[in-house]
Amino acid sequence: MIRRNILADETVRQQFIDGVLALKDPARFPWPGQQGLSIYDLFVSWHHQSMMLFTPPTQRDRNAAHSGPAFLPWHRYFLLRFEVYLRIALRDPEFRLPYWDWAADAALADPRQSPLWADGAMGRFTSPAVWQVRVVPAERGLTRLARPRPLARAPGREGALPTREQVRSVLRDQVLYDAPPYNSTSNGFRNYLEGWEGPGLHNIVHVWVGGDMTDSTSPNDPLFFLHHCNVDRIWHAWRVRYPNAPYVPAQNAANTLSFHRLDDALYSVFRETTRVTPRGMLDPLSPGAPFTANDRYDYDTLADLQA
Repeated sequence: MIRRNILADETVRQQFIDGVLALKDPARFPWPGQQGLSIYDLFVSWHHQSMMLFTPPTQRDRNAAHSGPAFLPWHRYFLLRFEVYLRIALRDPEFRLPYWDWAADAALADPRQSPLWADGAMGRFTSPAVWQVRVVPAERGLTRLARPRPLARAPGREGALPTREQVRSVLRDQVLYDAPPYNSTSNGFRNYLEGWEGPGLHNIVHVWVGGDMTDSTSPNDPLFFLHHCNVDRIWHAWRVRYPNAPYVPAQNAANTLSFHRLDDALYSVFRETTRVTPRGMLDPLSPGAPFTANDRYDYDTLADLQA
């Protein structure tokens, strides 16, 4: 099953829009035990909670899903779980998430004029009649808004979308997955793709989109899933290029690296029948339990990433 460029496939684009609108509807997909909130809101909360769980709690850099080695496998897990719900909503067992190739838009004279932002595409989500934000970060946890508000965006106000050559240079030059101290100061592919080092790839896209995409509740913007699908595509391209580069740290690393070691359970709000680990998330063509062959995927192309 293939994940495709959202701007290259009108059918997949409409399916994605229809699917997230369904998951956002509390009447159709309620968040159990949370009156008036939806499964979509649960995913927003899950991402926020992952950022509040520091590993270890004595520092404020690495958390359960960011600024550490698990950044890529955790987000692959997050996307796979969301994809399962989309297939249920769409009643289409073959549906796969599309991706936003932001490096292609970076080549435009004005990336804000990309078809992605049209009212028939992702632009529709800024309409209060279509989409509203229900949960936002608070000083101690998450706040449910008494009055939901429109989605906030400010594309292009800060930063610049990463270019194709910047992506290729990271794929070319970073031959190790990660390195001590396994945080936002590390050398290695993970930290360069996450964006704490080098051209800023993943991080700068959040900044460029602005608004809700800059918060711990960034999945409030459905663009989050398209963005992270492209990040996942770049990781896949790196593993194809360097198939013998191991995931690190190994399981015998210090307990201060909990959630990030090879066989640690990735942080989850779901009661999985089998622990989901970084090891199980390394190959999208053969995802580990509890996922099966029905969940596997590949990308329509990696050619633009090879140079």
